[in-house]
Parts: sequence; C-alpha cells; structure tokens
Amino acid sequence: MLNNVSVERLREIDQKYLSWGDTVHYQERPIIADHCHGELIHDLEGNTYIDTQMWHSSCNFGYRNPTIEQACRKQFEKLPQISGDFLHEEKLLLAEKVCQAIYERTGIKGRISFNVSGTLVVEDALKIVRQNTGRNRVATMMGGYHGRSLTVSGLSSSHRYRQYYGEFADRAIMFPFAKCDQCFYDKNREDCGLYCGKMIARSLESDFYGISSHDSNEIGAIFLEMCQGRGYTIPPKGFYDEFVPEMRRRGILIVDDEIQVGMYRTGKLFAFEHYGVVPDIITLSKSFTNGLNPLSMVWAREELVSPSVFTPGHAHSNFANHPLGTSAALATWDYMMEQDYENTLPEKAKRYLAGLKKLKDKYACIHHVDGLGMLFNISFADAMGKPIENAGKYAVTLAQDEDYFYAGQRLRMVLNSGGYWNESLKLAPYLDITYQEIDRTLSVLDQVIANLHKKLENK
Repeated sequence: MLNNVSVERLREIDQKYLSWGDTVHYQERPIIADHCHGELIHDLEGNTYIDTQMWHSSCNFGYRNPTIEQACRKQFEKLPQISGDFLHEEKLLLAEKVCQAIYERTGIKGRISFNVSGTLVVEDALKIVRQNTGRNRVATMMGGYHGRSLTVSGLSSSHRYRQYYGEFADRAIMFPFAKCDQCFYDKNREDCGLYCGKMIARSLESDFYGISSHDSNEIGAIFLEMCQGRGYTIPPKGFYDEFVPEMRRRGILIVDDEIQVGMYRTGKLFAFEHYGVVPDIITLSKSFTNGLNPLSMVWAREELVSPSVFTPGHAHSNFANHPLGTSAALATWDYMMEQDYENTLPEKAKRYLAGLKKLKDKYACIHHVDGLGMLFNISFADAMGKPIENAGKYAVTLAQDEDYFYAGQRLRMVLNSGGYWNESLKLAPYLDITYQEIDRTLSVLDQVIANLHKKLENK
C-alpha cells in the first residue's frame, strides 16, 4: 500500500465520492486491487484471485507481460506523448502489420484508423457505413454487445442500456442469434436446419416484412460478433451462411466486431476465420494493447475508406493516435505473432473444455458447456432445462468472497457472468496459461460450483 491508507478508509471514500454507475458495484464489496501478474490478481486485504476472464478478454497475454511492458517503458522514455495531428513510427508500422495480416486471410486490401475504445471504433464503423450507404438503420443480433455510448447503445441488445435515456429512433433491427441451448424458436439443434439463420434471410424477401423490397432496403450494415460476448455463445459453423450471402446481394455491409473474440481468443487470429465470412469492416480493441494504454482500431475495405471517400476529419479523437497506445499495440501484435498460438492452443483448449465437461457430469445444475479456442461458457438450468436466473451472478460472488484451496494455497477466483438471465459463466483464460494453471483453475472452479450447487439446493 503506497499511500498508507487503510482498506476501510478506502471503502469509505468509495461510499462517499464515487458514482456507482459503472460495473464495479455489481459486487457488494468490490476487490481493491494492489498488484497482478500472469492470471493472478492480489488485493489490499491479502487475497489472491485466479482471473478466469482476464478483464473481459482485455489481457489475452497475461497481466504484466514483460515483453509488452518493456516496449511501453522504452516508448515512455522516447516519445511518450505527441499530438494526433502528426505521424509517428509505431502508428505506421502497426497499421501496416494489421492490414497485411487481414490481407493474408481475406485477400482484401484495406485501411485502418485508430481510436481510444471499443465503443468509439464501433461509432467510427457506423460513420463508414452511413458515408458509403446513405442509410441510418443497421441490424444486429439479440444478445449482442457493442458498447454503451448513447449511439452504440442502440446496437447493443440489452434494453437496460437504453431504458433511462428516452427514445432511440435509429435503434438497430435485432435478429435472434443461434443460441442453441436456449433457442428463441424452441427448436432442437439436432434437426432445426439452422432455422434461425434462414429466418433472417427470409425477413428480407418481402416489403411487407418491413425491412426491404425487391430493389431497396433500409439496412446499411449488420454488426456481428462471430461468438457473442454477452455469454460467449458459439454458433454452429453454418449459421452465417444462411443469411450473409443474401445481405451481400442487397448491398448490406458486414461489420465484424472482434473486440472480445479477436487476437487468437478463439484459436485463430480473427473469429471470422472459423465461419468463412469475409467482413467489409473489422473492429478491434481490448487485447489490442493487452490492456495497456487504451487503443482501438477499425479496418475497412479500401473502397470504403479511400482518401477520396473518407476524407480528413471524418473520424478523430484527441488521444486516438497516442504513441504509448500504438507502441503497446505494436509490441502486443509482435508478441502474439511470435507465439504460434494456432498450434499451441488446441491442446490447452481441449484440456480446459474436458475439465468443464467433467464438472457438467458432476453437477446437475450445469446444463451446458461449450468452447472454441480459449473461449468457454457454462450455463446453469434446472431439471427441465429452464435457466436458473442469476446463477452465474451468484457464482461470481461466491468465487470472489469465499476462500478455496489448491496445493495448500488459499485462493479466490474472478468469474464473469453472462447469458440472457445471468445464468451463465464466461471464461476467457489468458492464452499463455500453463497446463498446471489449467488444472489449478479447474480445481478451484470445481469448489466454487460445489458451493453454488449446495446453495441452490438449499434455496
């Protein structure tokens, strides 16, 4: 503790001076963090937490990654700040490397602009869509999350992000997502024929469905998370094939939000690689700098953002090109590309998912587990398959506030709830996790779920 202030004094300050409009106060007694490394967080009260969600997938490469930190230290001593009106080496090299990586995977040439947060590059993507299509309306998916600014709240699925702020005239058209364990249409995955995807395409067939006619439509783009961040929901591989071609035929742009699921989180650099979709626009943030000095980016096809179309001043934020951010992102990108994750992650992912499936067999309250790369989910339901509302949220509190043990060490755990009823847990371990750390995580998670199962039975 650097400032010699007691924990209870700090909690008094929290009670008196902080706005509680953020997500910190979902918990009755929030963690007051002191230091971190790898997948571990240590608080001011002497507790150690295994972080299974890594800051909502913002630190794919571990807390205090020495390679990335060292690059930031060097940048701080050389060019720690400069106006975004200038160029600098790190920004240019970063743009080149990202554009080349996308070209290698898609055969499409494009350009990049930078911003500060994920929400802001979604805003930038909206500008690109409107500039090129002249349409204000966009489509998204139920369960999707793209940010909470006033504009982007109209794209995010949850009504609670909008309920206090009046009417949203440009609110997105929302289609049911392929959440197969809780199908919107009450279909069975085994024989549904990807019905939900077919219905999206069908909604464009007649002008009496209210979206399009044979020669026009009012949707400029559809914003997709290939695997949804709200519950880390992983759709079947053929889902997008059912409606993306029809949208392309009608001039609807495909915007791929990779903010939570990019950067090898799903085992590939970009999640769209699993689904054969080539986007027109891609957004990245969160792990783009491994959580250091925020930076985000939007990539778009050359014809959408060529200098003759997207002219100077269309997109700007004062700190969008901050050299500490671009140096962190460049170091993160280089580090990531050197790790050979496509070959090293599959076996780790297999072990992690196998452990989750053992927990499903062990505890009746676990209804479903799934995974893609190092992206996993657990959902809780009763014997009839009905989601246990807030079970995930309850598990988060139990994991954070009570002690568990592994190899003689006292540990707690950071979990993240999700799903439409907070009935799920979202797991996004850091990508450099060792097999021993996987076993430790699964052991502590077993104890947390045992605790949850017991409390649910006693309710």
